[in-house]
Amino acid sequence: MSLGATATVVAMAFADLLAHPDVVEEQVLASPVGFLALHGGLEPGTAEIARAAAARAGASWYVIVQPDDLKHHVPSHEHDPDHAPLLAGFLAHVDVVISVHGYWGHDDLHAALLVGGADRELAAALGAGLRAALPDYRVIDDLAAIPRRLRGVDPRNPVNRAAHGVQVELPHPVRAIGPYGRGERGERHRAHADALVDALASFAADVTPR
Repeated sequence: MSLGATATVVAMAFADLLAHPDVVEEQVLASPVGFLALHGGLEPGTAEIARAAAARAGASWYVIVQPDDLKHHVPSHEHDPDHAPLLAGFLAHVDVVISVHGYWGHDDLHAALLVGGADRELAAALGAGLRAALPDYRVIDDLAAIPRRLRGVDPRNPVNRAAHGVQVELPHPVRAIGPYGRGERGERHRAHADALVDALASFAADVTPR
């Protein structure tokens, strides 16, 4: 996640975040493909998109959702499964991880979808699917063109702890967040969000081991 100048986000240890009484941790084990959303609430719409795509694909999911007013950011590479039995169980169950994030504060990207993660072959395949499903958006799957903090390639990142993993960073419009979710424009962007969920679900179904 990238933080804009107006965002006020407080760093917090992972174990402390999970111990907060208003933070919800969810795990559903289904197929060996799983969706992650580590910053639900903080990155609005990401947990909802991950859950919806997983449900459509019959996939597993693991999400952490914090209340809107908490704004505690734990970097992805600090989400240590040794401190989270549900996350550890999710990672032990799945072979493929699709991690859903949201970003802002990079106006030069022009609301692009960024496809990161250490498995570049998987990233290229997801990038192709997203381009076909969302022709109104730019999809960037060249790591050199993605800001370093949004690449998701740290081996400690849960997306890279499974056999295969890909991370997608979503801009506000495709999540129908803020002004993008209201009025006539909101209808258009909510349709984009639904197309995104369909594309993610189709990708998950395609990569599910037979």
